[in-house]
Amino acid sequence: MEEKKKRKNAEQQVMDSMDRKLMRGTPAVKEANVMAVKDPAYHGIGKTKAKLRDIMISLLAVVIGSIGTVGILIPNGLTIGGITGIARIIQHYTSWNYSLIYYAFSMIIMVIVWLSLGVRELRKIVLMSIAYPTVMILLEVKNVVLLESDDLFLVSVFCGVLFGISGGLTFKAGFSSGGADSLAKVIKFRYLPHIGINDITFVVNAVVVVASAFVFGINIALYAIIITYTQMRVGEAVMFGLSGKLVELEIIPGDAEALTEYVMKELGRGVSSIEVTGEYTGDKRKQLKILCSPRESFLIKRYLAHHDPKSFVSVTAVKSVWGVGRGFSDIHKIDD
Repeated sequence: MEEKKKRKNAEQQVMDSMDRKLMRGTPAVKEANVMAVKDPAYHGIGKTKAKLRDIMISLLAVVIGSIGTVGILIPNGLTIGGITGIARIIQHYTSWNYSLIYYAFSMIIMVIVWLSLGVRELRKIVLMSIAYPTVMILLEVKNVVLLESDDLFLVSVFCGVLFGISGGLTFKAGFSSGGADSLAKVIKFRYLPHIGINDITFVVNAVVVVASAFVFGINIALYAIIITYTQMRVGEAVMFGLSGKLVELEIIPGDAEALTEYVMKELGRGVSSIEVTGEYTGDKRKQLKILCSPRESFLIKRYLAHHDPKSFVSVTAVKSVWGVGRGFSDIHKIDD
């Protein structure tokens, strides 16, 4: 009995510690949410500073991605999808300089995007389309080799990690790599508006990887799949964090007004409500709907645990939300 009491006290101490840590971060969460609504483009830091910050992040992404390509991928005889894989195939048959081939494809894609999607989309890829081949040429001149090993599995994973970090930083900064994703956006806009960009990009990459199997062998193509999968998972972690980007909470609380006040005043999130009827009891109650981050959902959960433990809550992961709010996508942009 004494042991059970000690264990319960220890668990309560852990929960109390978690509550204190969460509550310390609540004001910052509210400030970020309010700023996202009031100033969705620049979050209070000003247009110039925001643009400079995004450019610096994208240039860091270029350096990381270039090192992954020139310092790991090529020295180990590996390949991947997209224009990187196409350039590798052409290099294999012609022995031309890889970076120059990549540069040529980048220019072609820039022209296609300009003619198909206009100047606004072109601006998103100009920096990356020029910076990527430039940095890769410099690394080739310096003969930079970061990793060369017989263990191609570990090499593939490490390469995928670097590509994932690079891609995640690029999209987080609001730019596009100017590769297969840009071609996918053109295809979506012109021919397949009902299909997601990620799905089209996957098909483009898959075609290149299959072609690589005939050029470099099936083993290299399988390593390309490992690189791609690792890149996707790491890229998502960089862009959205280790948890999902957004969740939707549907709550039937005992005190809807108190919960609404907490969410709106303490977290700075919006709340919508409808009246629902419990068919078993016939009682009419309010059901609240809240779109928020996973961390905010945990704050709401802790609030309910302390103040309204009989509430009913369902949690659903949300792929994308269009509108104005922290973590929401611009409704004017082409959705992924």
